[in-house]
Amino acid sequence: MEPGRAAQRLMLDWDDLKTFLAIARHRTLSAAARSLKVSQTTMGRRLGHLQDRAGATLLERTPIGFRLTPTGAAILADVERMEESALALERTIAGDDCRLEGLVRVTSVEALAGHVLTPAFAALQADHPGIVIELITDNRSLSLARREADIAVRLGRFEAHETVVRKVGEMAFAPYASAGYLARHGPPDWAAGAPGQRVVRVQDDLLATPDGQWLAERTRQADPALLANSREVQLRGVMAGLGLGHLPCYLAEGQSGLVRLNAEPSIVREIWMGVHRDTRSAPRIVAVQQALIAGLEHSRALLRGAAAPA
Repeated sequence: MEPGRAAQRLMLDWDDLKTFLAIARHRTLSAAARSLKVSQTTMGRRLGHLQDRAGATLLERTPIGFRLTPTGAAILADVERMEESALALERTIAGDDCRLEGLVRVTSVEALAGHVLTPAFAALQADHPGIVIELITDNRSLSLARREADIAVRLGRFEAHETVVRKVGEMAFAPYASAGYLARHGPPDWAAGAPGQRVVRVQDDLLATPDGQWLAERTRQADPALLANSREVQLRGVMAGLGLGHLPCYLAEGQSGLVRLNAEPSIVREIWMGVHRDTRSAPRIVAVQQALIAGLEHSRALLRGAAAPA
């Protein structure tokens, strides 16, 4: 079948289009299914339906995942333009929705979401019980343009086309260790690269972050004890005495048995909030932003590294 005819048949079913794009982008059924929030079985069934409707093979399975056939490659750009138009339409409708109810997707990193952002939703629910929050914790930067999220709260400023951003807070980090660990290993000699010490740190793919770099530069001679992409796991590792850790102060302060090794925070990272310009004035999204800002302000002193209240 000619590419033009295949594209015309694909246009009849938006689910087919989304399936095609998800598999083309993620290359595996499992990853594509996660991106569309469906089961892998459903994704496999949709793929079969897609191939039947197209009357041509648009994606072929290989040992390392699916890849586009020449026919699939020929229609990819057209289908992506259809997606952009559909998403723009969805954002326009969402931006014009004046109801203080409905689903609002918020994305942030796990620890901040759990300890600071989630409690902020209590007042929001009291005032606007019709608003439902979907809180997506992920180290990846989800797309506001594709409506993977409506509001993003991230560490550090981010710039994206058509995104409105604002600084909403600051987060301090400091080095910590358990009292038991320090009794066994003594305090670290940062200037010498912390020889004889063990370290609980982020995984290698996160070492480029400011907090990851700070610890890496000062523990060149130390041995890794635990690598984790979860702040909660890092915190528990340090509390268990596995090694030194460079932790957000709001997580570590007040934890029994933890010792802060520097009086002042080692670094301070900015917290930024972003929303797509098409939806920024929707009342439910404005209400959620206001709740998040209030929650961050409530935790401002702790986020900046003040001692936790007794």
